[in-house]
Amino acid sequence: MLPMLGTFAFAGSRPAVSALRWTVDAANCTFHEGDDGRTYYGITSGDFEVTLAVDRQELEKIPHRANPMLGVFLTFQYKGHSQFDVQQNRFSLEFTKHFQVVQTSLDPDYLLKSLQDNVDDLTDEIERHQVKKHPEKKDAMETNLQARLKDYTEMMDFVSTRGLRPMTLDGSNSSASGWVFFSIKNKWIGPWRRPEQFVLRLPVENVMVEFPFTLPPEPGKVILRHRPEE
Repeated sequence: MLPMLGTFAFAGSRPAVSALRWTVDAANCTFHEGDDGRTYYGITSGDFEVTLAVDRQELEKIPHRANPMLGVFLTFQYKGHSQFDVQQNRFSLEFTKHFQVVQTSLDPDYLLKSLQDNVDDLTDEIERHQVKKHPEKKDAMETNLQARLKDYTEMMDFVSTRGLRPMTLDGSNSSASGWVFFSIKNKWIGPWRRPEQFVLRLPVENVMVEFPFTLPPEPGKVILRHRPEE
């Protein structure tokens, strides 16, 4: 069984390009449930290989982030002898059950600035306004502020060090991996409808690679996470 091939039309006058869609049990497509709590989807074509990793509890983790957003982990391997562009700024995620809303990937630098702005606004609101209005609650407010600032700091550090950015691979630098985030702020994206269905799309060379996936994954064998070694 071969991966599903089709065409994908870009906005404007750009010509349609071929779509290479991940399909279960298809040639050049792989799938496995990791013992790290993630589901892995792989697709190989020509001189490139792309692997998508999705945390099986991703929907539960979103509300606990300083800035609620959906994250996926991508790995690229280039086996050619020329150059391969990882176009992170052109990735998109379709929320299939929410009027097929499509969100483009968040730029890591923009995301960092947005998080810093949130930190500044939150600090100003608490220290300059709320504490003055309710001085008797100062200690509790400042304790809560420090906890929230810690969440923002950890998220900023994570995005800065592990977020995927646009880059070019070649024979001497043949692999890249990192997290890609998508905003869930949209009037058409309402409460989660489990199981949720998504389609991740990313341009790779002259094709549009498509990864359909579901959260939570379909019921099956329970995979236990390995306890990290201390």
